[in-house]
Amino acid sequence: MKKVTLIISCIAINFLAVGQIISGDTNLIITSKYKPDVQESVKIDIQPTLEDPKVNPPKYTYRFPYVAYKPKAVYSPINPIFIKTETPEDLFDNYIEIGGGNYLTSYLDASIHNTRDKYYSYGLKLKHHASSTSQNPNQGLFSQNRISAFGLREKGNDLYAAIDYNRNVVHYYGYVDDSVSRELNDINQIYNDISANAKWSLKKAKVKSSLDFSINIFDKLGENENTFGVENLNEFSVGPGDLHLDLGATYTQLTEMADYKRLFIEVTPHYTFKHKKYTLDLGLSIDYFAELDSSTNKIFAAPHIKLETYLVPDKLKAYAGVTGDIQKTTLKNLSYENLFLGNNLTYSNPYTWKIFAGLNGNFTRFIEFGIRLQQEIIEDQYFFISDTNELRNFTTVADDMTKFSLNGEIKFDVNSKFDIGLRGNIYSYNVNSEQEPWHLPSYDAALFSTIRLADKIYVNAEYFATSARSARDLNEQTYDLGAINDINLGMEYRYKKNISGFVTVNNILNKRYQLWNNYRSQGLNVLAGVTFSL
Repeated sequence: MKKVTLIISCIAINFLAVGQIISGDTNLIITSKYKPDVQESVKIDIQPTLEDPKVNPPKYTYRFPYVAYKPKAVYSPINPIFIKTETPEDLFDNYIEIGGGNYLTSYLDASIHNTRDKYYSYGLKLKHHASSTSQNPNQGLFSQNRISAFGLREKGNDLYAAIDYNRNVVHYYGYVDDSVSRELNDINQIYNDISANAKWSLKKAKVKSSLDFSINIFDKLGENENTFGVENLNEFSVGPGDLHLDLGATYTQLTEMADYKRLFIEVTPHYTFKHKKYTLDLGLSIDYFAELDSSTNKIFAAPHIKLETYLVPDKLKAYAGVTGDIQKTTLKNLSYENLFLGNNLTYSNPYTWKIFAGLNGNFTRFIEFGIRLQQEIIEDQYFFISDTNELRNFTTVADDMTKFSLNGEIKFDVNSKFDIGLRGNIYSYNVNSEQEPWHLPSYDAALFSTIRLADKIYVNAEYFATSARSARDLNEQTYDLGAINDINLGMEYRYKKNISGFVTVNNILNKRYQLWNNYRSQGLNVLAGVTFSL
């Protein structure tokens, strides 16, 4: 217990101490994780081990495009849903990465943690990424600053605690281009995001249980949001299968420009068992939603049904299911989807039924593939539209819609020095009142490859594509956003075991695509640096 107390104390002290270095930034937020080095085959986007279909399908979220400008790539499609993303490798060396690039870009990534210990793990991570100049578009600067710390005790009854602080700034660089002079302080948006959570978990022969408490404080100039959550997951061995009881509750309070107090409660009992060659997961999802400062309260119920079976043993697996849930819309998750929000938002909470089916398989040990069909029925889906003010920031409208998705993915591990993969998605939408599903694409795709040369040089190539999209503003004027074709190239040279250099060249075609209406990407950008293991 003394060690646990010591860990938590160290986390708090480090958090407060280092948090002071990131005040005074006047730049722009980036929400996607940046990896400056070109990674080995086992560390690229997907792992040649098929994802077990019994895992919950990805939740529908309005994600394209979810950044305004990021140096890594103009656009990254959704994460792979068929082939497992690799479990992060345990690091036992502290490291620091330092880099820079055009647009006066500065980059720092550092990780400090304890080495191997039988029962205890703890560490601290720092990250800074910023650009201090921007032309065409003007004032499209950005800054991302993050510090996080964690502590873990593993002794049967596991205890975990973490705290995380992000400070980011965005500028409304899509403003009306007129004769008015606009300083950065007139068009910036500063985001402060503090999260903390503590988790207890128990694993025994016939009982597994976890209890997770979380708190988030999110601030966006003029608006403050506090969110408290608790989640309790239970699994009991009963008869031929496992009985699950998943419970959760979230309370969110927003003050200042808008005001709400919301409570979400989730209860999902379900039973997983095998019958002959089939694995079934049967249950019920119940969601309760209440606006505590009004008389609004709703109860949603949906089946929780999943079925899987091998059509060819260890080669081809089929799965299908029906599920439903409610999305907890908050200022934080809206802000991380669209960095250029105004203060006149409506906060709808989409409720979605999903009907899906798919196949996972492999032809040989070198080829993995997956295909999936999914129909979604969505009530109260929000869309981002442009405001008509001078800053041309964004607000939201809501509408019911249906969405059909066809998703495919394939990966070839040609040999130990070369692999290549392709994933793509086709979407079809039907909206009720709106003319179009604003800012949503009809397709997106990615082609990616890694080449290893002479055990020291690693080359990574990526091609991202997405369709044209439609947008509108509050005056019902519509706009067409062109298709995106983005090519990125990276290289890492491993000089020694503990020293390597990297360079990435992004948006090689030097196109300034419109990611959001009136908000274009930067052109070609380069980042280079070195990595030291300590």
